[in-house]
Amino acid sequence: MTGPHPAPTALALQTTTGGSPTVVLLVFGALFLATVLSLYLAVRLYRGYRASGGRGMGLLGVGLVLLTTVPILLRLVLSNVPGTDPTLRAAAATASQAVGLLLILGVVYGRR
Repeated sequence: MTGPHPAPTALALQTTTGGSPTVVLLVFGALFLATVLSLYLAVRLYRGYRASGGRGMGLLGVGLVLLTTVPILLRLVLSNVPGTDPTLRAAAATASQAVGLLLILGVVYGRR
């Protein structure tokens, strides 16, 4: 026979520390580069949209930004807002990526 279960104890708060400064700088550098490149491509697509008047180019640019830039910014901003649930951060970023992909697929398959 087993005895009574021990009383639950208070949960310890989890703490994390950053990695080496070199790794942290490389990660932020890669995020910055990905953001700049996606915005550059979006600007190029917007200019093509204005020049040709084709609706597809504009939607492709919006889809690209929703697929790449917005999720990066959402993860960065929401991770710095106190009390933000990690599930909410992931859901917001994933929803943005899904909408971006749907827009891009709509442009690709809508040109038949």
